[in-house]
Amino acid sequence: MRRLVWLVLLAVAWACTENATSPAVCPNFCPGDSIAIRDTILTSIIDRDSSFRGYVPSYGAEAMTAADVPGVIDSRAFFTTDSVFTRVAPKAGDTTTVPINVDSSRVRFIIGRRPKNTTNLQLRLFRLPVTADSTSDFASLDPDFTATPVASLNVTDLLALPAITDSQTIFRWDSIWGTQSTDSIRVDSAGHVLQMHINPSDTTLAVYFKLDTLQGPFSVADTGRSAWGVRVAADSFASVILGASQLGGSIPLIRWYFHYTIPDTVSATPDSVVMATRVPSLRFHNFVFNPPTAPLDSNLAVGGVPSTRALLRVALPAFLHDSIDVVRATLVLVPVNAVPGAPSDSFQILARAIAADLGAKSPLSQNSALSGTTTVHTGSADTLRIELTTMVRAWSLDTTLVTAFIMGQSPEATSYTEIRFYSSRAPAFRPALHVTYVKRFRFGEL
Repeated sequence: MRRLVWLVLLAVAWACTENATSPAVCPNFCPGDSIAIRDTILTSIIDRDSSFRGYVPSYGAEAMTAADVPGVIDSRAFFTTDSVFTRVAPKAGDTTTVPINVDSSRVRFIIGRRPKNTTNLQLRLFRLPVTADSTSDFASLDPDFTATPVASLNVTDLLALPAITDSQTIFRWDSIWGTQSTDSIRVDSAGHVLQMHINPSDTTLAVYFKLDTLQGPFSVADTGRSAWGVRVAADSFASVILGASQLGGSIPLIRWYFHYTIPDTVSATPDSVVMATRVPSLRFHNFVFNPPTAPLDSNLAVGGVPSTRALLRVALPAFLHDSIDVVRATLVLVPVNAVPGAPSDSFQILARAIAADLGAKSPLSQNSALSGTTTVHTGSADTLRIELTTMVRAWSLDTTLVTAFIMGQSPEATSYTEIRFYSSRAPAFRPALHVTYVKRFRFGEL
């Protein structure tokens, strides 16, 4: 037993001991590496980049731009409606019909975005031919848009009026137009109405033009179909984004107010008059602008109408696959020039990975996390940077993924705005990938 104790003590004497006040004395078991952060800008790995146009037309977008920035853009929005029944059955089960008599109408637009620092912001309403469609352009509609406006309203003045917050009045407007979350309404002397809808991100305005039968005549010959256009004016930065989304309930509308007579079949009682309203379905919406979008060239383009997307292919270096961890990856793009327009016309660019490289028809990856966004500010030619850390990290871990992505405007085709970047065909300004990474830590040597 005593001999065993001596052997244990001898083994302990030869074992490693830890001394908190001196360097380690066990190099074979202590980490043999150190964390080293590397930072590099890869300027030649993006190649075979191209731009393609025609993904989303202006009439398929979820919004329309109306702008008037002298020397830059003149953009005008319009919409057309379906037919309205010009005769109705006075009573249920009647086989005869009576004509409707239109008394007035209201045209509604939803302002989704506007410049907050502008003054004297006005919307001017025009009557357009009911034949306006996707073939109508700026030149063909110019005579109608330069005629005397049917009506005009001053958004700035309406916002300055006292708010009507009576619950019954607001409920009445919400029930008629199918709106919700109305905060208040404002009415000017001409009967134009502005409704304020409060949402988490911003204030949305619904504006209503009140028209009499001279301003908005009901055309029986056109079976009640109508077309309306709007231009914008202001002291400066005259530009608004108007809603055109069926899903969001922001489409432009017209409501006809009419009456009809129910003839009495008994001579002892007089005929009765019924008041009613009707909102025809939206047939078409669009916006036209001048000057038109320039044709594609050797640079990369994103945005515009019809929408343009850019496809960038990345030849990922082998060392990014081998024993490294990507800390950050940023796409660096140099604009050819500043995007012209009003400050409120700034827009977002969305970069998303693709599932397969099929050129212009490449399907987007279903993994929405493999994406990055940035905001393009009009009037600025600063270098743009888009964070692609998740995308590049996925590429480094999975060699089966397609190392390419598509950039597009978000949302697409809602504005004339388009930005152009230098492509890989401009060596001094070509797209680059700024990558920060660390080598994986080695904990020791055997």
